[in-house]
Amino acid sequence: MSDWTREAAGKGAVLATGGEQLSETMLRPAVLLDPAPDAKIATEEVFGSVVAIFGYRDVAELISPANALPTAFQASVFAQDIDIAPRAADRLDASAVMISHSTADRTDWMPFAGRRESGYGTGGIPYTMRDMMQEKMILMRRKDWRQPTNGR
Repeated sequence: MSDWTREAAGKGAVLATGGEQLSETMLRPAVLLDPAPDAKIATEEVFGSVVAIFGYRDVAELISPANALPTAFQASVFAQDIDIAPRAADRLDASAVMISHSTADRTDWMPFAGRRESGYGTGGIPYTMRDMMQEKMILMRRKDWRQPTNGR
């Protein structure tokens, strides 16, 4: 089990499944239910096969802590009441919000970006092409160069 998963479980999160060490460099994907607000899994950007699921009574309970994080990338919203999901998506400060989809669900034409400490610039083929281009402006006044001016 990773240190982060162990820490979350120690602070009261329920390890629903996974987390076991499969090899020196691989863990079984883990699902954590209701980790503590100060657990690393809830406050830092995770690069691994773990998901934290938070229950709520009021959507504002989830939006405020999510928007207070130093990182902002993508988010997923799953809700039984379809009216709640778009309101949550609108209020989340993420570059993309998936409703009833995983953040792994994307295509090349979609913008792919971080905010704040998550990065700078936008990925996705058209966005990356634009970022790699250097714009240049050339201004030219059309003049009949064959006619002398002021007798010259």
